Amino acid sequence: MTVTVAPELASVPRSESHVPRPLGFGRKFGYGVGDLGFGLLFLTLSQFLLYYYTDVLGLPPATAGWVFGAAVVWDALTDPVMGAIANRTQSRWGRYRPYLLWGAAPLAIVWALMFLPTGLSGATLIIYAVIVHFLFRTVYTVASMPYMALSAAMTEDSGERSSLAAFRLVLQAAAGVLVAFATFPLVKALGGGQTGFFNVALIYGAGAAICILVAFFAAREVVGIVALKVRPSFKQMIAMLRGNTFFWLACGVFLLFSIATVFFNKSLPYFMKYGLGREELMGPALGIYAMCITFTIPVWAQITKRSSKQRVFLVGAGIALMAYAALWLAPLDHRVWLPLIGLLGVGSGAIFLSTWAMIPDTVEFGEWKTGIRAEGATFGFISFVQKASLGISAGLLGEVLSVIGYTANMAQTPETLASLKIVMLAVPALFASLAVVTVLFYSLDADLHGRLVRALRWRRARRNASDSQPTC
Repeated sequence: MTVTVAPELASVPRSESHVPRPLGFGRKFGYGVGDLGFGLLFLTLSQFLLYYYTDVLGLPPATAGWVFGAAVVWDALTDPVMGAIANRTQSRWGRYRPYLLWGAAPLAIVWALMFLPTGLSGATLIIYAVIVHFLFRTVYTVASMPYMALSAAMTEDSGERSSLAAFRLVLQAAAGVLVAFATFPLVKALGGGQTGFFNVALIYGAGAAICILVAFFAAREVVGIVALKVRPSFKQMIAMLRGNTFFWLACGVFLLFSIATVFFNKSLPYFMKYGLGREELMGPALGIYAMCITFTIPVWAQITKRSSKQRVFLVGAGIALMAYAALWLAPLDHRVWLPLIGLLGVGSGAIFLSTWAMIPDTVEFGEWKTGIRAEGATFGFISFVQKASLGISAGLLGEVLSVIGYTANMAQTPETLASLKIVMLAVPALFASLAVVTVLFYSLDADLHGRLVRALRWRRARRNASDSQPTC
């Protein structure tokens, strides 16, 4: 199943004299280090903040879920706006890099405020949690959204973009390994409770700021794109997105798998603690999942070069669905569960890589279709989808925990554990299956993308030649 593209691209030759210059290991690695920094913060929030709200601060599950969810939805709503602002930015560093330079330190400061031991309780504590979480999400958007869009401005080569995505995701997954294995031991070693979490937040925040600055110095925006001096209007950006079929397909895949990931990752600590009775394995379970993503992404990247992003996604989704089914049938024994969680990480690595590698290629399709190039708008909306799914899913999970009778730091009933297992495994499997159906329609492979790039270069050269003609 494919989306039909206009037949005039068939006349574009497969080869040309101009070959894109490889970015080089240092540039790719330096860019990817940025996601090590963002991952330290994002994955700590994703994996542990709901637990911190319920089991450390003592917020009711439904309240904690919606505090978390509302802030993430706000984050999602601001992403397209920030994308449009970044798209219209012009500076000596380019469109996107300035936001890394000036956003790193404020991000670290506001991050620490989220875990500040305030001594507050009741409604005052809830208000404080809402305010600082909203503030953090705003600053996070200002820095992270331009960072994501930067990958599409560094190169037009589809293969190089896949390589960039691999570096990003390996280092992001490395952050996940660090967060999963180190967070609880560090919290305990640095005072425990709110004090321990605050001290860990200071360490993670400083590390994240350094990593983001490394990405600023390592990355470069492609001169040909920056030199276009195009500042599309908000209306033009919306028109580009509206007519971009492959963007909407990638967006749908991203949304569905993000929901699946949120329900599994956020439910897993609760099930490890209450279902398997192994609270000490909450971090290692998430760490094994992240490690398997980290170690397999380079393998999936090599397979992508010889195959396609669509096929790699389908293989990864098949592995993930097998892992969900095996976990459903497995006995409640950590010696069985931990390897199966690792298997899920193997499949997830393929899915994360292929999905993130699909998105930058839709920028050229949108430009070819509408004449508007807008990396910022593209990644702003994708980030909106990612964070909206995270926020809504977290809010719903908090409600579900209340509905199924979850009570923090108490033994759970068999009915509660059975319902939690459904939420953790059956719901993600359903959404992953829907993502598989959606990705079958995505046919923007490397060959078609290469033709698009060559057609766009020809179109730009014609426009530049026309603009240089003298007028009478």
